[in-house]
Amino acid sequence: MTSLVDSLRHCPPAARRLLAGEMAGLLATASTQTTLAWWIAHSGGSGDLARHGLVIAVCAMAAMPLLSPMGDRWSKRRVVQAARGLLLLEALALAMLAGMDVYSLSTLCFCGALSAVVTAALAPTQASMLPELVGVDRLPDAIRLRRGCQAMGGLAGPAVSGALLATDGIAAAMVGALLLTLVAAAAAMWLGPPGVAPTAAAAGGWLGDMGAGLRAKWRVPVDRWWTLTGALMMVFFLPATGMLLPLRLQALGLSGGWLGACSASLSLGVMAGIAGLADALIRRLGRVRSIAVAIGVCAGAMAAAGACAQPLALLGCYVLMGMCMSVTQLVGQTHRALAVPEHFRSRMAAAQLALAQLAASVAPAVAGVLLTLWRVEAVYLCMAMGFLASGALLLAVPELRPFLRLDHEQVRNWYGRQYPEAFGPRQ
Repeated sequence: MTSLVDSLRHCPPAARRLLAGEMAGLLATASTQTTLAWWIAHSGGSGDLARHGLVIAVCAMAAMPLLSPMGDRWSKRRVVQAARGLLLLEALALAMLAGMDVYSLSTLCFCGALSAVVTAALAPTQASMLPELVGVDRLPDAIRLRRGCQAMGGLAGPAVSGALLATDGIAAAMVGALLLTLVAAAAAMWLGPPGVAPTAAAAGGWLGDMGAGLRAKWRVPVDRWWTLTGALMMVFFLPATGMLLPLRLQALGLSGGWLGACSASLSLGVMAGIAGLADALIRRLGRVRSIAVAIGVCAGAMAAAGACAQPLALLGCYVLMGMCMSVTQLVGQTHRALAVPEHFRSRMAAAQLALAQLAASVAPAVAGVLLTLWRVEAVYLCMAMGFLASGALLLAVPELRPFLRLDHEQVRNWYGRQYPEAFGPRQ
């Protein structure tokens, strides 16, 4: 954990407040999602659960590109503060409903839609704000710290809600999520001034800004293909850690407690990678070869998860997957963040998040189709092969290798220098 401690010590106070708010928000989101899933499944059944999930997915996919210009046109600090305030109101409404024991699917869907829309503005703004709050030399530490916060949120959020659900019920779990959301909102109130002033409105207005972000992403080949291949990898990776896992555990005759153990193992693997193992691999092999090794090991762990019959071996597979995730996420994140012109960071981050949301929506459908053809063990193997093939496409991305060889000063605004037409007026 020394690497994470050093990263925290070197992180500026404003960035620490931003990341503290992010972690509290992730904890609250994970806790709320777990509690809502239990509440809806218990009170409305699988049909209500599917309808609720569909509403959120549609709203998130529609809102992400529509709200992408917000962080570039307005003060990022104000956007984060307003978003945290709205999420606090949503958490308060859910806590009140649970406290009064009122189950209303339409109200829960409205709250979920509000959360999805607000998060669509918040996520790209936060992603683009971090490089403005830290210096170039400290950005890798800040990104490592952000990944650690995300892993901790994914690890602790369901555990917090599960403990409250088991001891005090749905109302207490929702109050816990409300308190975490309050902490995130408080952290947002003390954010420092923005590092980059918002840009003036473009001649094409809001829709013109939205289209400019998408065109910029498409016109930079290295970022375009990196984003597309990364989304394809998610299509094969997410089912192995999501919908296929309960089926695999049931096939092995294991209890639901192993589901939480596997999820915790995945987060622990991410934490171990971020704490120093990923950096050690990158220093030894270089960025490109580290990606190649991580993709190969992750694919092997996915296939093994579908084949092994020992519960402890299954946990080990998910630890390996988490460690490989930390490598693929850390390699190139600093380069891509610095390479984007400052006034386009929110819009390009939103384009990537929108595609990730699309991949997350497509992944269960792909796995569902394969499950109608083969047993879950064979589907795991198919997902592993698809992930490996997608990773090979990532390694074949044009300009990937020379791009990753640049140092942090050379890569600053690299997209803008190499592809100025991508960030200019529409042609």
